[in-house]
Amino acid sequence: MIWDSIKIWFLSLGENYGVNPLIFGAIYVGAIPFFSLSVAWVIRNYRQGKSIVLPTIAALLFLVSAYIYLIFAGRNVPFWVYGIVILLIIIGAYSTVKKIRTQVKVKKDGEKTGEGKMNDGKKNEIYDLIVIGGGSAGLVAAGGAGVLGARVALIEKNALGGDCLYTGCVPSKTLIKSARFAHQARAAKDYGFQDLKPKFLGDSFASITNRVHNVIEIIEHHDAPEVFEKMGVEVVFGTPRFLNPNEIEVLLKDSPEKRVMRAKRFCISTGSRPFVPPIEGLKDVGFITNEEVFHLKELPKRLVVLGGGAIGAEIGQSFARFGSKVTMVEMGERILVKEDAEVSTLMEKLFREEGLEILTKTKAVKIHKASDGAKIVTCEADGKTFEIEADEILAATGRTPNTDGLDLEKVGVEFDKKQIKTDDNLQTSQKHIFAAGDVTGHFQFTHMADYEAQVVIQNAFVPFPFKKKTDFRVVPWATFTEPEIGRVGMTEKEAQEKFGGEKVKVYKVNFTENDRAQAESATEGFAKIVAYKGVIVGATLVGEHAGELIHEFVWAIKENLKVSDLNKIIRVYPTLAKITQAVGTEATLENLKSPFVQKWFARYLKIWR
Repeated sequence: MIWDSIKIWFLSLGENYGVNPLIFGAIYVGAIPFFSLSVAWVIRNYRQGKSIVLPTIAALLFLVSAYIYLIFAGRNVPFWVYGIVILLIIIGAYSTVKKIRTQVKVKKDGEKTGEGKMNDGKKNEIYDLIVIGGGSAGLVAAGGAGVLGARVALIEKNALGGDCLYTGCVPSKTLIKSARFAHQARAAKDYGFQDLKPKFLGDSFASITNRVHNVIEIIEHHDAPEVFEKMGVEVVFGTPRFLNPNEIEVLLKDSPEKRVMRAKRFCISTGSRPFVPPIEGLKDVGFITNEEVFHLKELPKRLVVLGGGAIGAEIGQSFARFGSKVTMVEMGERILVKEDAEVSTLMEKLFREEGLEILTKTKAVKIHKASDGAKIVTCEADGKTFEIEADEILAATGRTPNTDGLDLEKVGVEFDKKQIKTDDNLQTSQKHIFAAGDVTGHFQFTHMADYEAQVVIQNAFVPFPFKKKTDFRVVPWATFTEPEIGRVGMTEKEAQEKFGGEKVKVYKVNFTENDRAQAESATEGFAKIVAYKGVIVGATLVGEHAGELIHEFVWAIKENLKVSDLNKIIRVYPTLAKITQAVGTEATLENLKSPFVQKWFARYLKIWR
């Protein structure tokens, strides 16, 4: 009955309105989902305190889209259609006039106060996006938006490239390579050679740090301003601060001039800096962080490393290999506390074998300088106090976001000592202001800054239905000690806490069982895979090139593969990657040994034997 009524109505369209019913019906039905999305857009903007003019116009337009067709092609158009069309015209004209009046007012106010003056003739230009910070996240966000054709400005205090290029990833890995070479040279007999005693070029540790800066110089041209200007990005060097939610003031670098810049959207990607622990006397005596360590010209004979995390572990091991007496002071129960407990145990053992002194459950409480110039670190452990002498102190106790001077509180952007607060779309409490990279406090890795910047680009320019939420379920990272540590997903403890111990299965294969590792005398370490109901939920690798090998598990977790699936592709022999297949083989054999398989296979053999 209902379908008959619909059929009669549909076929009568031609007679009632004098149009093709197929065209009218297609427009009518096709507009329904877009009308629904427009209404959702109105509700969303209303809740966020944004203008509802544009989504309202869109909703009304889709509501009468089929009837607008009648105006031009048919007859007997309902009067309410004319009313909505007139309303659309009025709303559109009003919003246009209002926007023009606002821009004129801004222009006049800028001329009165002088704030709108720009030394390059771009007074009061409104950008589609202003990116604050030229590190990993900022470069990706600005470059991506520029390539899309948006009007983009990138504000940077010093030099493009950020922490990763100048004080993080690039210099540390360069330093680690030199330290590893020195270590392998001393172990020449393990490879069939006489003992070697490597010396610094020119008998100066400066040869090591000079190499670091040579590598930086080779790489930094990839982040040169000209590269991004070709992408359509205006690069401005200076110190920014917010004036209001849509304006920033930039104190231009090496100039007393200030420039006011306006934008519809902002991305804060100012990164982070080393956290300085509140230890009595530390600032008075002096210390270094990852920002200064790559500029040292002399090797400290005694180095105290405050903190047993990734930075402390990488640099501490490297300086021990260069010849420093390294003491690592860690407040927690173990070093590398973010990793699986077995990783901490193994790395602590290996560090001790290399001559590092590892002090866990130990707190540095005071530092002073002795008469001979030595730095004395007073520590507490197990209720006892003792002192450590050092020539230099490396503070590696974490990082803190760079938010000083931005005047975020003035524009209502919520933040604290650890992060700028964002939602799943990386929007701050001001929805047109985004944040990406270290400053969000999520994951302080370059690859995650890259990922978050991509999320920002999509959410800043793509309409509501196509917004992208951050997905932190599969986040890989590596610590470049020797052996390397690769990690993705959950540890055994995390999985047991989430799913319950009985439902979690752990597979572990040691590198001693890998033929390539034996050939290269790189047998320290293991692959440890955590599964829930057979599906991989976490992986930890400790071993040669673990930072490279971990990516196979990244894909496996992303695709919700089972452990036995790791045995389904052919890998080259002999390679370190065969350890992945070894884990898959272990799971496959376990399945074959199950009573059910054994029972039915026995019956099969009985029949066909």
